[in-house]
Amino acid sequence: MSIYIDTSVYPDSSPPTENEELSDKADYLHRVLSAFDFGLPPEADTLRLLSNWREVFDTFQFPSSPGYHALRSYFGWPAVAQAPFPGEPTYLKQDALEGRTDGFENCV
Repeated sequence: MSIYIDTSVYPDSSPPTENEELSDKADYLHRVLSAFDFGLPPEADTLRLLSNWREVFDTFQFPSSPGYHALRSYFGWPAVAQAPFPGEPTYLKQDALEGRTDGFENCV
């Protein structure tokens, strides 16, 4: 069975034609989340695919990924412990460039 794979998340290697192994799915999830965390949200087909991968989300957790937590919430799955984001979030960079402050950064 052929599944949809967003090939844009494979700039460094040839994308797989199938993601049958759990480790392959975890690699794909990591690539999608990395793009999402830096401002490139998953496409609708990718969301449909990932919505069936709860086992991957539960087995390979990405606690510092805002996208990981957003997708768990979007799919209606239980929340998991969240770790601090290791980089500076894009919205903070954009706010600084445009001179914006809202006083609610501690709530994010």
